[in-house]
Amino acid sequence: MSFYDSYFSFARAFISNEISLNQLNYAMRLGKLGEQYVLKSEKAFKQLVFKSAELADNTIYYARRKTRDDEARNAFFTELEKEDVNGIYMRDIIREEMKSDDVRLR
Repeated sequence: MSFYDSYFSFARAFISNEISLNQLNYAMRLGKLGEQYVLKSEKAFKQLVFKSAELADNTIYYARRKTRDDEARNAFFTELEKEDVNGIYMRDIIREEMKSDDVRLR
């Protein structure tokens, strides 16, 4: 399984009302799974310069990636066992029992 599989597992748990929005936010930060970079303008994109590339030794980096993913999954399952009584769940959003101002990620 890859980090992307973890993303989908976390999102699926939120959509299935297994975790709250705050728990999803927490899960997406595990193992730096949610770390992404975005270039918002053409000017920023034009500043990029390709300098080089090198092969990564899969015997080293696969093990590191697997360890990060396993740790993220274990922390996620620990979080899944907690009940966020006051959290916002998908069912709340569907029922429209909340307003956009109610969404606060901790």
